[in-house]
Amino acid sequence: MRKKSRTKNLSTGITLSPLISLEHHPLRFIIIYMNRLFRALLIPLFSLFVCLCFTTKGFPQIITVGILAKRGEAIEKNRFYPLEEYLKKRTSLPIAFRYLPFEELKKEALEGRLSFIITNSYQAILIKELALKKGYSYKIILSLGQYELGDYYPYFGGVIFTRKDVPIQSLAELKGKPFGAANPDSFGGYLIGLYELHKAGVKEEDLKTKFYGTHDAVVYAVLKGEVVAGTVRTGILERMAKDGKINLDEIKVLSPKSYPNFPLLISSPLYPEWPVLANANLPEKTLKEFARLLLEIPPDSELAKSIEAVFFLPQDYSLINQLMLELMKGPYEELKGFYFQRFWKKYLPYLFALLLIFLALLSYLTYNLYLKNRELKKTKEALEREANFLDTILRHTDHMTFQLDLAGNILWANQKGDRVCVEELGAKALVNIKECTFAKNLNSISGYFTNQLYQKEDRYNFIETVEIDGFERTYEGELVAVKKDGKAASVLLFLRDITEKSIMERQKLYLEKLNVLKNVAGGLAHDFNNLLSSVFNRLELMRLKLQPSFKSEEISKLYNELSQSLNQLKILGRELLTLVRGEPTKKEKVNPLELVKEYTKLALAGRSNYQVEYAVEEGLPKVEVDRELFSIMWINLCLNAFEAMPKGGKVVIKLSTIEKDGQKFVRFELIDQGVGIPEKHLPQVFEPFFTTKPSGTGLGLYVAKEVATSHGGEINIHSKEGEGTRVEILLPAVSEEEVLTKTEVEPLSQRKRVLVMDDDDLVRESLRELLESLGYKVETAPDGEIAYKLFEESLQARKPYDFVILDLIVPGKWTGLDTYMEIKKIYPQVKAIVMSGYFTEPVLRDYKKYNFYGALTKPFPIQDLLKLLES
Repeated sequence: MRKKSRTKNLSTGITLSPLISLEHHPLRFIIIYMNRLFRALLIPLFSLFVCLCFTTKGFPQIITVGILAKRGEAIEKNRFYPLEEYLKKRTSLPIAFRYLPFEELKKEALEGRLSFIITNSYQAILIKELALKKGYSYKIILSLGQYELGDYYPYFGGVIFTRKDVPIQSLAELKGKPFGAANPDSFGGYLIGLYELHKAGVKEEDLKTKFYGTHDAVVYAVLKGEVVAGTVRTGILERMAKDGKINLDEIKVLSPKSYPNFPLLISSPLYPEWPVLANANLPEKTLKEFARLLLEIPPDSELAKSIEAVFFLPQDYSLINQLMLELMKGPYEELKGFYFQRFWKKYLPYLFALLLIFLALLSYLTYNLYLKNRELKKTKEALEREANFLDTILRHTDHMTFQLDLAGNILWANQKGDRVCVEELGAKALVNIKECTFAKNLNSISGYFTNQLYQKEDRYNFIETVEIDGFERTYEGELVAVKKDGKAASVLLFLRDITEKSIMERQKLYLEKLNVLKNVAGGLAHDFNNLLSSVFNRLELMRLKLQPSFKSEEISKLYNELSQSLNQLKILGRELLTLVRGEPTKKEKVNPLELVKEYTKLALAGRSNYQVEYAVEEGLPKVEVDRELFSIMWINLCLNAFEAMPKGGKVVIKLSTIEKDGQKFVRFELIDQGVGIPEKHLPQVFEPFFTTKPSGTGLGLYVAKEVATSHGGEINIHSKEGEGTRVEILLPAVSEEEVLTKTEVEPLSQRKRVLVMDDDDLVRESLRELLESLGYKVETAPDGEIAYKLFEESLQARKPYDFVILDLIVPGKWTGLDTYMEIKKIYPQVKAIVMSGYFTEPVLRDYKKYNFYGALTKPFPIQDLLKLLES
């Protein structure tokens, strides 16, 4: 048997299967013989005649381009006029475009009056074949790529479609039905669809075809119900939908196909787009120049957009020849009668004898085939039922699978379903699915059988969460009605436990919320700390200027209360930044007992019905902590303990040492006598946003864990519902070293020169006023570039600044670190102090690594700055 050829377009990567096979066509041998005779004798004679009659000098001097005016002369002229102007500007040849209906275009072409022709594929092949009879020769030099859905495609096809509500599923069902098309000679609008119907066994005479002139009219006729189905070329449906003329959801494509890199709806193989025909008698130079100019049109140019196409190298149009031969259309339509007459006259007796033999043999074979087919049909139906049933089960082997009768009784279960349900209830006959533990509270299953949804829906899907033995479980299920003779006979249940998947999705949502909160908290805390710095500086300045008044006990008390409130706000800012996973910046070695007593006292403020009992191991080593971060953690834990005992009670705080993994830790234990935590909630208590309190934020224990981890320690919670909670914190112990006592440093009488750089006006000016009141000579700069310029001027005046105070994060070209590095280039011994509201910045934590003289976290007490300036 002859192998079927395959054609592959290199530009699109689309592989086309051959359209037809002529092996068994009744006219095959006659047509092949006539075709060979025609090519062997007539074509060379015609070619010789043309060569003698049309020399280069004798060919018309004006290059005439014929364009098929398929939508009317005005529309096509508007489309191709820019192409005409483009060619006139780029060649010295006189060019004229003519926009003609098909019959006139064919007439002009067959009389040799056209140099080039741009028309549809079917008409181009027809002109090419008919012209040979007239003594002219046309050849295809280029192919168009039509613009569809944002790209150019050198191939197209036909779409056979109907309304979605029409009960037709195959092409064979269109036999005898009203059918819509554009016109009899439309290749994409009729012949391609006709050929697909021909292959499906529907002949042209079997259709009640109505021609509407345009593709759009065909679509409207189908949607209005004037015809049952219709055919148009690819791209028409998408274009009308894009223009808002139709809704694709109302349309059903019959015999749909798909090809790589071709996104349009299609029911046929792909055929090459419009070709460009050239008169073979044109000079070779003219042909090449014309082709080159068309190929050079860029796809993204305005010209390409105007003509809605670009040009490609010529495609293979033999497929269209085969289609026309199979349908006896185009040039073969005129030969059909001639071939049949000769064939009928010569071979009629033989054909008649062969026909009788064939009919007798066919009758015998048909009867035998009928008997076998009847048996095979029964076997096939039984196998299909069995295959559908087994296939459904095999596709769901990771589920609990049950076959149920219409009352919900289990007829069959796979291994997983049998293990979790049938074995649970013993060997009881006809166990009902509702008796299984997991299904008792699944309303979706009980409602399905109660409401007899198996009679209304083929498939019923659900996701439901139920509580089993005190734990929430989430199930995803599907109920499928198995029908017999159109009625539900049984039900398949596929069930899967997706609890872990549901938990992971919730955790993902938590993390997304946390990331948003981190970003907001970081920016908010920075601005918050800047404002607090300004308030701290103004308050300290007020104390210095009104120092005699502060001897009054009342004013001193107000000042201390205000300072305490500001310090609490400062701690709040640090708590916000803790959400951004900040590391401790100001660690100090402290006594654990003094530390917890200080912050327990703060947590107890305003609460008189609680007792605190301390149990402390002797010789307890110190721990190195950031006091503010520790206060956030400890106060949160104390408040949780108090809230667990709303009527009051006793809290026990134990401090001891413990060895773990070769390292010594100080263990902090906070024990309450409250309501405790349910066991099912213990794995989630450290998750962000997890809370069981109506007014809780779900961040307290999360922040506590972050603080403990950032100090190299850990935190654990042990609780039992109704018996209270024990919180255990482990922090690394440090060796005993002398801790410097905090002393207030008074400024020296010598006036030191200080340069302050900060983008915040309030911070910058309040710090300047405060330092000047303490005897310093201060100059300020809003950004790094100005600070550098001021320092450079001080060097030129031989009065360099004693200290430079730089804000780390400022808008502009230079950060505080950049400014410091630039100043060091001109004055290496500069003493620079870095400050920032972001205590998590690496530069602030490891300022010595960057050779800064000191580092301060906003807001800071003026005493901390004076220590650095006077040390």
